[in-house]
Amino acid sequence: MAKTYGRLEVREARSADLDAVMSMLEEAARWMVWRGIEGWTPGSSSRRRIADLIESGEMYLAVLEGQPVGTFALQWSDSETWGNVPDDAGYVHGLAIRRNVAGTGLGRDLLKWAENSVSLSGKKYLRLDCVADNEALNAYYRQAGFGYRGRAVVRGLAMSLYEKEAGVSGAG
Repeated sequence: MAKTYGRLEVREARSADLDAVMSMLEEAARWMVWRGIEGWTPGSSSRRRIADLIESGEMYLAVLEGQPVGTFALQWSDSETWGNVPDDAGYVHGLAIRRNVAGTGLGRDLLKWAENSVSLSGKKYLRLDCVADNEALNAYYRQAGFGYRGRAVVRGLAMSLYEKEAGVSGAG
């Protein structure tokens, strides 16, 4: 899909970005509820947890023409979801895109940015998860080159696990 946006900057979120990050996560949660998609619900993102991710340098902000348009966390472990696996991956969580830039390829660009960061860190894989029953999101990740690696139940919710070898191009 053709990109319909200008110069994009992806950077570590700063303390001053907390409200923007929270706003994007809430917007995504409201949209999911409106669409009847199980997973995020308004008010489910912990402000303290997001502040901690920002403080630890694991929360990122995508800025387009001075405006925050996307966010995600890139972490270096996720035993809660993935269990006891080798220390060879980075994990994307909380990928959210402003609705006014949805469909432009921005989500794929942010995944590619995360993949490049993982590769540069010397790790082999980029991993992520999503609600198992969200077929549209599962298809999105498969189309982005992620391979299905099974299911896990996290806090009572069935999740699909996906993995992509960092530095290997995906479909589309």
